[in-house]
Amino acid sequence: MSKYKVLVLGAENEALEAEREELADIDCEIVQAKPTSEGEAMELVRDADAILMRGPWGTEQVINATQNCQVLAVYSHGFNHIDSEACTDKGIIVTNGAGMCFEEVSDQACAYIMSLYRHIVPANIAVKAGAWRDSTVLPMKPLDESTIGIIGFGNIGKAISRKMSGWRPEQIVYDPYVGPWVFKEYGVEQVFDLKDLFSRSDYVVTILPLNNDTYHMIGKEHFDVMKPTAYFINVCRGSIVREPELIDALNAGKMRGAGLDVFEQEPVDPNNPLLKMDNVIVSPHLAGGSTRSSVLAPHRAAAQVAAVLRGQWPMAGQNPEVRANIALRKNATMVAPN
Repeated sequence: MSKYKVLVLGAENEALEAEREELADIDCEIVQAKPTSEGEAMELVRDADAILMRGPWGTEQVINATQNCQVLAVYSHGFNHIDSEACTDKGIIVTNGAGMCFEEVSDQACAYIMSLYRHIVPANIAVKAGAWRDSTVLPMKPLDESTIGIIGFGNIGKAISRKMSGWRPEQIVYDPYVGPWVFKEYGVEQVFDLKDLFSRSDYVVTILPLNNDTYHMIGKEHFDVMKPTAYFINVCRGSIVREPELIDALNAGKMRGAGLDVFEQEPVDPNNPLLKMDNVIVSPHLAGGSTRSSVLAPHRAAAQVAAVLRGQWPMAGQNPEVRANIALRKNATMVAPN
């Protein structure tokens, strides 16, 4: 009988090659299940020592049904679908796929900036409609005379800054959780007031985790101070923004346009006014997607589980306050491949 039971919740009849590879040195049984109800999920997690979560079953009820669980790992960067507070109370470490798609998400943000800067979408629409030089496409303010405001300076925010630095814009960043030496290292200006960032920026890029502190963090008071020529870009989670207030701001000309990979409701309602606006570029929450990130995601998730089952603190632990409820663990370290 195996020492541990690792439950892959949301998978059924899959090879799980990456998960098995990462857990190869752990005495564990890997079980996969695809529940169709919360009650079924509650029964499945009851005796699991670790959960690899690939579905929407991270509710308080499901978490509280666990009896032995040490770690719950999600495959994505975002883990807002997991009740982290319930996990902390139960002594469960929450981990995510940190690093599995930061290049891809930052690429998407930069692509939005460049597309909005060069007016690629409206120019495409105008030419196909027979308007060779549509005046709505102009003017184009050079990027090296523009200011990019980045909200959130984790791995993705830093990558956006690094990639955009080649176009030589001024960069200002809001992130009260990052040390001042980091901003100095990246050659960006730290701002301490979110409205200041919105008022000064030609492009506002939002890249924050969704949690109780960031839910509906951005709204009318920020859009009201934007330059009418500025753009708003969101590549993190739709619920960071009060979406009706964004719609109102766009309709009122408070900004020139937006680039959105995420929405409050997903899949997005086909009647959402944002889909009817020619100055809004949209995509279906695919910023993190690539052939590489799809391979990395299961490896990163399973590696976090393996670390915890070895008695370590995982490299992507997301609820450090749980340390008060669990035995002391040494930090996991990267091991160079043979």
